Amino acid sequence: MTTDYYANRALSHSKLSCLAQNPMEFKMRYVDDPPSLPPKESDAFAMGHAVHCLALEPDKFDERFVVVAETLSTRSTAGEIAHWLLDPNNEVMEFPWVCRPEGMERRTKAGQDEYNQWAQSCERAGLTIVDRCDIDKAQKYVKLVKGKVVLDWQDHQDAIACVQALNNHAEFATIMAQPKRVEVPFEFDLFGHRFKAKPDAIIDSMRLILDIKTTDDASPHKWQWSAVDYGYHRQAWLYQKAIYLERGDWYRFVFAVVEKPKPSTRGIPPTVALYELDADTLKMGEQDVYTLVQDCEHRQHIGWWQQYYSNGIVPLRLPKRRVYSEE
Repeated sequence: MTTDYYANRALSHSKLSCLAQNPMEFKMRYVDDPPSLPPKESDAFAMGHAVHCLALEPDKFDERFVVVAETLSTRSTAGEIAHWLLDPNNEVMEFPWVCRPEGMERRTKAGQDEYNQWAQSCERAGLTIVDRCDIDKAQKYVKLVKGKVVLDWQDHQDAIACVQALNNHAEFATIMAQPKRVEVPFEFDLFGHRFKAKPDAIIDSMRLILDIKTTDDASPHKWQWSAVDYGYHRQAWLYQKAIYLERGDWYRFVFAVVEKPKPSTRGIPPTVALYELDADTLKMGEQDVYTLVQDCEHRQHIGWWQQYYSNGIVPLRLPKRRVYSEE
């Protein structure tokens, strides 16, 4: 098995979801070698990872995360420099900034001429002139955060609130009280391709897989559409299949869904719900995985990565008006 799970080029739930939503993005991220799109990064991902770590492996939080009062934006000079320094692809590159000289007198014509000559030489060398304080600030920030996921103070507090709400849910607490395997990577063959999976937690004593999701709305009516959009039925079936191939037994798959605090709801305990997809939905997940694998093979064969609806004029009928229903 490949040592770096994320560098492993095997298919996965997240890759198939990317293919389903945007085939061109799938091609640029996972087919092109090297990838022509950088890895996805966002504050939402950092927040979700923090909830997972605090809920499942709280003793490893300080090892993996750093909490800062304020993250450096790439829109600032110091933030741009820090972002460049943190990019491993730049380790063999020449540093493209230079400090504005402190001892150069610019109030005289001779001093200004000397500065202009120096600035022109920097421009010819491809160097951007910045203040020493911006480089110092960037280097201090890099020293603090390098190798870790960065959270600002508010996201950290929100993650703590989510985990407290999860732990106060009776069924979640019962599951978490059992011995568990956390983020164990699997690699297996399926439909003629190599697949990988990394369940959040496996509770063998209960024959159960647990997956934690953060969301904006945990109600059944709303979250079922999130499950459709993100292909969670495919994820559940794939992870069940991975465990079956290891254990020869089908485990239940339970989603622990917690609402992310919003500015207007901070101070109110986040809502938590535990969901288990029915057999028909899981069967649909299996069928969708197979269909997407076939689609991937076809697209690679013909070299075409546009959406199917991007060709011609597509007839469209709006859906019928739908009233609120729990079903």
